[in-house]
Amino acid sequence: MMPNVLGSDRELSSGKRLARVAGLIFYLLSAQALLTAGVGLSVYFAGGSAADLVLPATSLFLASSYAVVGYFLRRYRVMARNFAFAFAAVSLFAFFPAGTILGVAIALCIHQANRERVFFDPKPVSVAAPSIARVPESAPLLVFEPELATETAR
Repeated sequence: MMPNVLGSDRELSSGKRLARVAGLIFYLLSAQALLTAGVGLSVYFAGGSAADLVLPATSLFLASSYAVVGYFLRRYRVMARNFAFAFAAVSLFAFFPAGTILGVAIALCIHQANRERVFFDPKPVSVAAPSIARVPESAPLLVFEPELATETAR
């Protein structure tokens, strides 16, 4: 097996494996949402009204968002981690009992991967101190406090 960007499968830490498992769960949720969209379209084409297109439209939106989150979870992005935690929190209470099981599984996978510092922010952070321009000593000082002395005209 050729090593990929992340290294071979044997070199992956357990946190990276758990993040990939959570991404796989989101891929499966995407497939389930596509099936739901197909059922909604079949209801519409079997003689439904225009209001029956709400279910397929919503399911297609969810399928695409689940696929995007699954993709970025498997690439260890912070944005996907945050969405996965939010989804896990909502599904704990919304879809009993299957959603509760999925929510707990996703939350545990993401939590453990987060503890092992798997996720990273793709924006580079500059740690260097900013350079301070030297002010010539002959420059006047700017005072931002009002003077309390009265002005006199000469």
